Amino acid sequence: MDYHDQSKYSIRAVDRALDVVRCIAVSEQPMTVDQITARMELPKTTVFRVLATLENRGFVVRDPVSQTYSFGEMALLVGARALGQADVRIIARPFIEQLMVETGETVHLSVLNLDSALCIDKIDSTRSVRMLSFVGFRDPLYCSGVGKTLLAFQPEREREELISKIEFVRRTDRTIMDRGALGKELDRIRLQGYALDLGEIEDGLSCIAAPVRNNAGRVIAAISISGPDSRISEAVQPHLISVVTAKAQRISKGLGYIAREDQE
Repeated sequence: MDYHDQSKYSIRAVDRALDVVRCIAVSEQPMTVDQITARMELPKTTVFRVLATLENRGFVVRDPVSQTYSFGEMALLVGARALGQADVRIIARPFIEQLMVETGETVHLSVLNLDSALCIDKIDSTRSVRMLSFVGFRDPLYCSGVGKTLLAFQPEREREELISKIEFVRRTDRTIMDRGALGKELDRIRLQGYALDLGEIEDGLSCIAAPVRNNAGRVIAAISISGPDSRISEAVQPHLISVVTAKAQRISKGLGYIAREDQE
């Protein structure tokens, strides 16, 4: 039997039940049968039977007053177990491998550690010019793509505390050298959803980085591609930015993050 072709073994009723679960999951508040029916474009009787089954098994609960459905204790248990087993490196690995193949550039996965961005995984480029970095390598927060990303998306109090401790050292002519300029850069990163390092840490080296969020929506890591200016030129940056941010979103989803419906 060919177990690799999973579509052969898909059970329609289970698919519909999981679709209902996802519909409730992406909603910011409990939903009625009519709301779920409208969202999924299924017969109301079908949705009602699915909800009744899920309710009987403890995956959803119905509010008798508002007649809305939300997650029950079994759904919360499954979610908690899944999140407890999630490791950002394990979840991210296939996506950063894909990112290297799609862009041809060196890929880093980094986390905030003390006052720097700590590389916890790396996929080397297969091209002739490569990054001289390694797992365990630390990037400064104020002039690297991953560092600025991690810093930009921290809660305000923690971000300001980290900024206050930075000792600015000029790496190149483009290095940010004061807190005011850094603050404006971080605001821009938060607004656009990604960071650029265009020769700030090393002349001739460019980097594009994007945030990775956990199930609570907090940025816990950043992924990036790095390469020479000649390959990460202004002309190709829009495409590369879309690829990097898309992979970061896929990793975030694997960690349990669900974007608001208006962001999907």
